[in-house]
Amino acid sequence: MKESVWRTYKNIVLLGKDNQLRVTDMGLIHSSAADTMVTLVLNRLRQDGDVEKDVSPNFLVRNWPGMKEWSTKSVRDAFFASPKFPRLLNPEGVRETIARGVESSIFAYVGKTGSGTYEPFFYGGGILAGGVELSDDVYIIPRETAEQYKKAKDAAVSGQAGGQGTFELTPPTGSKTPEKPEEEKGGQPKSAVAGAARKITWAGEIPPQKWMNFYTKVLSRFVGSKGLKLTLNVEVAPQEGVSSRKIEETKVALSELGLDSDIKTTE
Repeated sequence: MKESVWRTYKNIVLLGKDNQLRVTDMGLIHSSAADTMVTLVLNRLRQDGDVEKDVSPNFLVRNWPGMKEWSTKSVRDAFFASPKFPRLLNPEGVRETIARGVESSIFAYVGKTGSGTYEPFFYGGGILAGGVELSDDVYIIPRETAEQYKKAKDAAVSGQAGGQGTFELTPPTGSKTPEKPEEEKGGQPKSAVAGAARKITWAGEIPPQKWMNFYTKVLSRFVGSKGLKLTLNVEVAPQEGVSSRKIEETKVALSELGLDSDIKTTE
């Protein structure tokens, strides 16, 4: 019969979430309780609430700073700086927490244009953890702010009194509507500004985590123009392949957006 082995760990120095060293008496530990000293220490830190795998979206609400818009980068940084926040075993857990909060309508995930409107605007779903960008230019906003903005936006779209609440959803008062450019021979419009290019194009690869930044920093300045056209080429080739279930889910999602759901597959 194998003899049980017990060890007593005294005066283990641990660094808590308040960044303060403390001496912890680990007590009498059986040899089978932890494979390694690292595992033993991590288990104790989790037990004391200093380290977590992830946190719930409501934890962010309870510890929301005094601001309407909280950048996702600042959310991430809080887990490494604030004594109120536990340290995360996996930094990617921040993205999962934000995605769950958006899905449950606890808060919204937004980008912000130069005019102060929120574009893109995700509230009540529409974004997965892998699509959450941790940046100074992307924010989460509380439920009250999201609801107010959504109502104002819906009212503006439906032709009711726009710009309700504190959000500017229409061109600022006093702004001039661009005049229709004169046409040259052949029906081609003259450039509205002397020396302006008639057309610009760009092609390149964008990391999934940069999509919202690309929209906010690059495309948002052109969305009011009828001349903006986007053509997207998507290639998904994970090592394990794409299951038939995911393919069908993708087709359904494309159809819900009113897009062509024809997906080409390669065996």
